[in-house]
Amino acid sequence: FRDQVKSEFSKSFQKQMQNYLTDNKTATILDKLQKENKCCGASNYTDWERIPGMAKDRVPDSCCINITVGCGNDFKESTIHTQGCVETIAAWLRKNVLLVAGAALGIIFSCCLVKSIRSGYEVM
Repeated sequence: FRDQVKSEFSKSFQKQMQNYLTDNKTATILDKLQKENKCCGASNYTDWERIPGMAKDRVPDSCCINITVGCGNDFKESTIHTQGCVETIAAWLRKNVLLVAGAALGIIFSCCLVKSIRSGYEVM
């Protein structure tokens, strides 16, 4: 289901981008995602052109390689991260699949342990 998950994540990311200028919470989350993953937009930085209120020559400052206030205005491609976040995050997940699977398995085992402990108390 890798392609379906990637497709749904891309749709969700693009939907959240639509709210970037109107919702501070969404803007904060997307900015953090772009800063930490060194990416810009869902597919690439040109995704921001389709956002209402964003000028064609503007991206969020979180897309900049060296983040400063206003660095996303009148940018040059050499000053921003051009790769999209969906592919960047997908690559990170592929690289760390064992870590992600191990964490998920640990959570499942923990839940099973808690359930068995609770049912042990109910029997007594």
